Amino acid sequence: MNFINSILLFFAVLFLGPTMLSSTQTNNATAVQLAAKNTNPFQDMAMVRGGTYNIGMNTEENEMRQWNNPYRRATVSSFRIDKYEVSNKKYRDYTHWLEKNYAAVAKAALPDTLVWREPLAYNEPMVQGYFRAKAFNDYPVVGVSWVQANDYCRWRTDRANEQILFRYGLIPDPKTTPYLGKLNIANGNANPTPAAPAATAKKIKSDEEYIVVPEFRLPTEAEWEYAAKVSSSKNYISNFKNKKAGSNAANPGASVVDSDSPYPWGGLGVEDLRNTKKGRQGMYMANFKSGNGDYMGMIGYANDGAGFPAKVNSFLQNKLGLYNISGNVNEWVEDIYRPLSSKDMSDMNPYRGSDALDGDEPEVASYDSDVTTLISNKSRVYKGGSWKDRPYWLNIGTRRFLDQDKSSSSIGFRCVSSAFGLDAASQAVDDATPWYKRLFKK
Repeated sequence: MNFINSILLFFAVLFLGPTMLSSTQTNNATAVQLAAKNTNPFQDMAMVRGGTYNIGMNTEENEMRQWNNPYRRATVSSFRIDKYEVSNKKYRDYTHWLEKNYAAVAKAALPDTLVWREPLAYNEPMVQGYFRAKAFNDYPVVGVSWVQANDYCRWRTDRANEQILFRYGLIPDPKTTPYLGKLNIANGNANPTPAAPAATAKKIKSDEEYIVVPEFRLPTEAEWEYAAKVSSSKNYISNFKNKKAGSNAANPGASVVDSDSPYPWGGLGVEDLRNTKKGRQGMYMANFKSGNGDYMGMIGYANDGAGFPAKVNSFLQNKLGLYNISGNVNEWVEDIYRPLSSKDMSDMNPYRGSDALDGDEPEVASYDSDVTTLISNKSRVYKGGSWKDRPYWLNIGTRRFLDQDKSSSSIGFRCVSSAFGLDAASQAVDDATPWYKRLFKK
């Protein structure tokens, strides 16, 4: 009987093996997928407690002498930030929703896959498959402009709010009347925001009152740097769970120098790019270009193991659970680029937007772009370094810019959401009973 069972098992493996393997590969390829249908809008986001830190770049690391981000002390408020860069699958959820509900604007939201094409390189497989193929589901979306990234954030805000608004009778059923709130305002779409039912119409005064979950947006440059820097600070980590105090509570006179590492995982310089943990010693802590023609290392001696972008859940880089904040792909931030922003911006939640350009008068608030400089009023900052950048650009303090309508194979993004009330000792209130439940008493 044992012999017969063995024969049957052999034929079962012979005929079913490929199917079983294919299923396993498919499951592995779709393990993250981070779709926008989660009931918790803040799933896969890290809470970042606000505080004071040194924004900017250490002069010892400033090899290119770019004095566009010198050290200065600043404070940011609490916020949540995505643990992962936005993936292809997650972004496709957005484009498929548009194709289904508002096809006229869906094409404008698609990434530019031609960013992979180079005249003297054969990257056609990436042009054809990187955004569309299931194998790349969990890789960071690229070819997305700053404008497209902002629209995605607005759409994500709408999806986070629509079920709550419908539950409390403020909008019609989204299944029959797709809800456009922030995205509608941004795109100027001809379809107006659905009117509220008559019984609750008096509660709605403006479009902003449709936002009951804090909106999703691109991080400011200060928030992005803070999330990358402070997460490696011993002070911050040791007090992170202390709800009655800030990150420096255990050491009131502590120096912010603890969070001045050039990398989100800590360290002092280029020598700290390699992992020191047992079993992973010598492996790189990020996905970057380590030298001319060296994107992933030799066979059997792989350093980061990724020639192009790696999966969004590769390279866990700090104790907050943030992946690829440095390396893999650069990330758009909200700010307009100016070399001397550090001299102009506030030291509380610093940010330079469209209404805060150079100069006090409109006629001097713009650069002579494309004539004497590449900087314009559409130049947006991106941070973090990428799979095709050298180690210098992985430094948290470095900053570059690109026109907000352009895109690249090395730029993606992640979202943030302001965390209301978490700078105070009573920050746990909304966690227990969200404010909209207290407001509507339902």
